[in-house]
Amino acid sequence: MDAQRKGARVLAGIVCALGVGAGGTLFVLSRPQAEARPAVPRVAARPDGFRDAFDRPELDSAAWISVADGDFQERVVDVQSGRLRLRCATVGTNDRTVKYLGVRSVAAVPLRDGRKVSAELDWNNQANGSYLSSALVLAPAATEGNPLLTSDWIKIEYVGVPPGKNGRLVVGRRAKGRELPLFTEGWPESNRNGRPIARQKIELILRGDGVDVLENGIKVFSSHEKLPFEAAHLYLLMSSHSNYPPRELYWDNVRIE
Repeated sequence: MDAQRKGARVLAGIVCALGVGAGGTLFVLSRPQAEARPAVPRVAARPDGFRDAFDRPELDSAAWISVADGDFQERVVDVQSGRLRLRCATVGTNDRTVKYLGVRSVAAVPLRDGRKVSAELDWNNQANGSYLSSALVLAPAATEGNPLLTSDWIKIEYVGVPPGKNGRLVVGRRAKGRELPLFTEGWPESNRNGRPIARQKIELILRGDGVDVLENGIKVFSSHEKLPFEAAHLYLLMSSHSNYPPRELYWDNVRIE
């Protein structure tokens, strides 16, 4: 009896897949196919960290993936003279949006106690650094857009100060969608003119109870609040408002140890 019921169900399925026309003629019923979903690569975390001096002629696709958000007149992510180059122009683009461009590490890295993340930024002697920024970001989310739109991250960022070459250092974080500035060099109450930015080595040192941020070997900020994530991707970004000619920034000697 069970075999008969099973056979009946199979036959019913066949009949449902077919239609019956006039005179008992069978025809195939067309069904909309399910939309194919692109495969999402799953990359394991790298407990050993990694280093990249960008000494290859091209960006290492096994280590980095390009990210971008917003409209650009021109955008470039490549390796130039042994450094990562981020270049964008925004003339004629949407005035209501800030544009983001950069790279993300393909693999996430566990953020164990004592881990150090470091990189060197060349502000490239900007003739006009207004509304220009460049940031090192750690975020658990793996996005191909702007990681600062995700719910959790910590960033070390240089922000251009209008109207000229100067900038200022910003350390900030976001936890469960709530953003909190941690260090702004006194802005907006003071230091409104910023300071000259040249080649800056930045380091983020993870402790069990917080983080330390160093600039050119000098500690500039210390937090006593643990990061709310245990592994993260590394992002190197630049951003620009609209209506600026091409501007370039460079990153080098990236290490996670």
